[in-house]
Order: sequence, then structure tokens, then C-alpha cells
Amino acid sequence: MSPAGRAAQSRVAVLARPAPASAFVGTGTLLRLALRRDRVRIPVWVVFAGYLSIAVAQSWDRLYPTVGSRRELATSIAVDPTLSAILGPLFDPLGTGGLTAWRIGSGTLLAMGLVASFLVVRHSRADEVEGRAELLLGGPVGRAAPLAAALATAAVLLLAWGLVTAVLLRAAGLDTGGSVAFGLGQACAGLVLAGFAGVATQLARTSRGANGLAGLAIGLAFLVTATGNAREGGSPLQWLAPFGWAQQTRAYAEERWWLLAVSVAAALVLAAAALHVAARRDLADGLIAQRPGRGGAATWVTGPVALAWRLDRAGLLVWAAGFAVLGAFEGALLTTSVDLVTGNAALLELLERLAGGTTDIRDAFLVDMTGLFSLVAAGFGISTALRLRAEEEDGRAETVLASPRSRVAWLFGHGSSALLGSVLLLVAGGLTLGLVHGAAEGDALAQGLRATGASLLGAPAVLLLVGVTLALIGVRPSWAAPVSWVLLVWCVLTGFLGAVLGLPEWLRQTSPFGHVPLWPAVAMSWTPVVVLTAVAVALVAVGVLALRRRDMPS
Repeated sequence: MSPAGRAAQSRVAVLARPAPASAFVGTGTLLRLALRRDRVRIPVWVVFAGYLSIAVAQSWDRLYPTVGSRRELATSIAVDPTLSAILGPLFDPLGTGGLTAWRIGSGTLLAMGLVASFLVVRHSRADEVEGRAELLLGGPVGRAAPLAAALATAAVLLLAWGLVTAVLLRAAGLDTGGSVAFGLGQACAGLVLAGFAGVATQLARTSRGANGLAGLAIGLAFLVTATGNAREGGSPLQWLAPFGWAQQTRAYAEERWWLLAVSVAAALVLAAAALHVAARRDLADGLIAQRPGRGGAATWVTGPVALAWRLDRAGLLVWAAGFAVLGAFEGALLTTSVDLVTGNAALLELLERLAGGTTDIRDAFLVDMTGLFSLVAAGFGISTALRLRAEEEDGRAETVLASPRSRVAWLFGHGSSALLGSVLLLVAGGLTLGLVHGAAEGDALAQGLRATGASLLGAPAVLLLVGVTLALIGVRPSWAAPVSWVLLVWCVLTGFLGAVLGLPEWLRQTSPFGHVPLWPAVAMSWTPVVVLTAVAVALVAVGVLALRRRDMPS
């Protein structure tokens, strides 16, 4: 037989290959592949979250060393619906374990739930969009196997986090039963949030849409629980979402072990629904029909920069809304936070150290709260700038650069939305913080402008991190994502958590956020603003020059 005949016969044999007997064939192989792909991400997140829990646990004896100080804290929390809404009820105000579970429970569950959700989307819908799933399903792999492997990978992440947290808290001297209840309660509730992502991957046709739907579902779940917590005496709303189930497990305070089964059952129902759809729907399609696009581009979309802003518009609006909500929460907390630390010498000392030695508690809290805006805005800037790398890997950059458009214009597309968008987020957060706090003080406009100015002082450090991403995209694009995210995590550890963890001052100064002026807590200094801005501009210039000279993949 001729070579052409043998090739034709081979193609016929492939097309005639029978479908796998089960929709889950190949799940174990894909799970091993996913764990290999995330062999760095999963340990980093598990260790980081576990270390944060033990650091907070060890800080209570320093901040609230006496029974009297802890009773005062519990009294202040009981009369503050905003703090109770965000962090949940405090079931054991006298024990270190109860205080730790109350302080970090909702925050770490929210963060790890988002991490697990994005991981599910990455190993399922994102692979479909980029064509990898089609190659896998051409072999002996069932239709539901990719999603099943993605959900199993998220379960490995969450259960590892729960077990590591429980072991570390027990090693810190806390009760064994409470430590296990807290760790497993968080992990099981996280499985429900990962189940939301599994359903989202079947609804949306794109990975960005799936991430958006999963994030929206998690945000609504948090809001429902917060609304229930804010009502005096509690509310049935506390029992409608996984955040409430994790809180009501009551770690270190007469644990309710049966709530772990509730979370697992809900996670299994969501996973079963998502897998049922995955085994039957068309590949690369979603249950939500894609809206037909316009016949032509808007008149203002005239080049790569305008196109990038058009593509990033929805994401920027969602982030801005999130910053506005966060700012409003922090503004409502500002007055109460002052009451919480008044008379607590240890906490006052820590707060003064964080804010440069000021004795004005309000200004110290303002500096700390706006500092959080900077770190989150840096995350937005890095993720937006990395879209340049995704455009290059997926071949869309080649199509744009085949037209009479320069590489510099292409770089400043998503690069400009990352840089300027981060600044807009700082404005949104600072302005709402000041307006809400000022409304309670009777001086909304002045406080709004003051908080906005304090928030914008973090912009040079944010732009520096985004500049690092853009420079790496030009010099060594394969390093852009890992180096940028590792640098941000380092800034969180040394800057935002440095004082709480007791890190030395020289180590905290290795973060660009360690050089941000602490106005209005201390006198304004423009030197670090100028230096950080100059470094950011230089990094962007390095990225531009390197991109003009390096090869582009085809």
C-alpha cells in the first residue's frame, strides 16, 4: 500500500475509534497532569495560608494578653454590626483559638475559595478555549474527565490547606479538636466555592466569563452571610451560604461537626450538576448563549490601545465596584476600629509602628487601610498586563502586528489599562472610604479628598510592580507571570503582614510598599514618590526597548 493510502487508512481508524465507555475515563491521568502543572502554585498557597493562620494565632497573646482586654474586645465587637458582618460572630472571646478562627476565617476562606475557583477554570474551560481539551478528548478520555480532574485538583489544594492549617495551629498549642474543626471546616466550605466554579465553567463559553461568574457567586455568598451576621441576634441568612457554615462550625467553642457534612453534600451536588452537563454539551460551548457581536467596531476603537481598553472595560468596572464596596466597608469600620484599640497598649504600639510612629489613631488606621488598596490594585495591574503575554501565546498578537501597527502601540494597549486602571482603582477605594467615614463625622467632602490623597500615595509602588511585569514581557516573557506574582506575594508578606509577623525593618524595606509615604500619619516626603515613579518609568522603558528587538512567536 502506498504511503498516502496508509495515511488515509490511519485517519479512518482514528475517526472510527469508539468513544470511551465512561465519561470519566482518563480522570486519574488528567489529575496527575494538573498536579504536575500546579506543583509550585499549590504548595505556595497552602504554606502561605497556613503560615498566616499560625502568625495570627501567635499575635493574640501579645495584643490582648489579659482576660480583661479580651472581654473589652468582645464587648466592642458585640455592639458593632459592621465588624460582625465582615468577620462573623465571635463564639469564644477569651481563648486564642476562638479569636484566631474569628479573625481569619472569612478572609482566608474568601481568598482560598477564589484561588480554587480560578484553578478549576484553568484546568477545564481555559483548556477548552485554547484547544488543548480537543486534543485530549481525541484520545481515550471521557467528556467529563477534564472537569472531574479540575475539581479533584481543587480538592487536593483545599484539603491540603485545611490539614496544614490544623497541624500548625495544634503545634502552636491550640486545642486539637478545635484545630481540626477549623481546618476541615474551611476546606469543606472551600469545596462548595470550587463547585460554584465547576458550574460556571458549563455556563460560560470563555475562561474570563467563567471566572467572572464564579467570582460573582462567591461574592454573593459572602454578602448573604455578612447580611445575616449584621442582624442583631443572627438571621436565617447565616445558614444559606458556605461562609456561614464555616463560621457556625464553631471551632474551639463546642464544635458542630455535622456542618462539615452539609458542606461536603452541597459540594457534591454542585459537582454532579456540572459533570452531568460537561458529559453532554458540545465542546467549546456553554449553556449561556453568546451574544452576537456588532457588525463593526465602535468609532473610537481605532488602534491597539483603544481595542485593549475596550476589552478590559468590563473587568475594570467590576474591580472598581469591588474597590468602592471595600472602601465603604473600611470607612464604616474606621470609627469602630478606633474604639477597639483605645486603651490597648500592645495594639496601639503595633498600630503606631505600622503607621510610622504616629499617635493619631485615625490617621494610623487610614494609612493601613489605604495600604491594602495598593496591594490589591497591584494584583489587578499585574493580571491585566499579563494579558499581553496571553495575546502573544494565543497568536492574536501576530494578527495585530501584521497590520501597520507598531509593537510599542501593542504593548501600550493592555499596558496602559494596567497602569492607569490601577490608579483609578486607588481613587475609587480611597474616595468611598473617605466619603463614608466623613458622612459619619459630618465632613464627607474633606474626608473623601483626604483619603483619596492617602490612597494615591501607593500608586508609584503599584506602577513599579506593573512595570516589572511589562519589562519581563519584553525581556523574558516566560518569566513574567511567575516572577510578578511571587514579587506581589513577597510584598504582602513583608509589607502588609511584616509588622504583625515581627519581621525586621530592613526586610520590610525590600518591598516597594515599604517606602510609600505614610501621610497623613506622618509628614509628607516627596522623595520616595519621585524615586519609585522614576523606577517604574525606567522599567516600562526597558520593556518597550526589549520588545522592539526580540523575536515574536509565530
